[in-house]
Amino acid sequence: MKQKILVIDDEKSIYESIRIALDDFEVKYTLSTEEGIEKAKSEKPDLIILDLVFPGNLDGWDICKILKADKQTEDIPIVMLTGKMLKKEDEIKGLEMGAEDYIKKPFDVEVFRARIRRILNRVNLEKRSRKILQRGEISLYVVPLMAKIGRRRIDLTPKEFDFLYLLMSKQGAVVSREYLCKTLWECGEADKKKTKIIEATMKKIRRKFGGKDRDKIKTVKYKGYIFTG
Repeated sequence: MKQKILVIDDEKSIYESIRIALDDFEVKYTLSTEEGIEKAKSEKPDLIILDLVFPGNLDGWDICKILKADKQTEDIPIVMLTGKMLKKEDEIKGLEMGAEDYIKKPFDVEVFRARIRRILNRVNLEKRSRKILQRGEISLYVVPLMAKIGRRRIDLTPKEFDFLYLLMSKQGAVVSREYLCKTLWECGEADKKKTKIIEATMKKIRRKFGGKDRDKIKTVKYKGYIFTG
């Protein structure tokens, strides 16, 4: 059975380009925002391609927010189409709402096809992935190694995953650098080179968390780290 893709765009020519690019998918479309929201609920597509600009009161971000807030459509991946370069804050806004990616118009057909397939392959893999730990809004998954904060996906290296798992499993308790040395790096507290690697790994995790989520992991001076959730 072909995977189903819904295009919500007020330019029919864009739909025709997408239909040609994704000829091995079942591609449906709607030109209006209201019909797009209803079709997303009734058709349950595997992916939605959503334009950012529409005439009227609703734009692509509004539609994305509505779909991600609805239990019927919250898990459907959304790719945003844009005809112009976005400001960093605008791009972040859509990603934080739950959009998977942005694709700029006009697009190269082969690149467009490859990006859509990559997203669908990853989403299908995530559906089969096993959640092994959850604390508050943060979840840890294996295959692939990742964390999710709400709907935002964070890819992790094996060492970052192990580090975060250890901290999350001991939520509210201080995990000492000595303990981290022994369990993850097989080193002693006196091994300054290894303790610097611990600090570097922690910084990378915080950077990936970003914004206020960085504060979910706190440093306890002279002792170690604590996951507060």
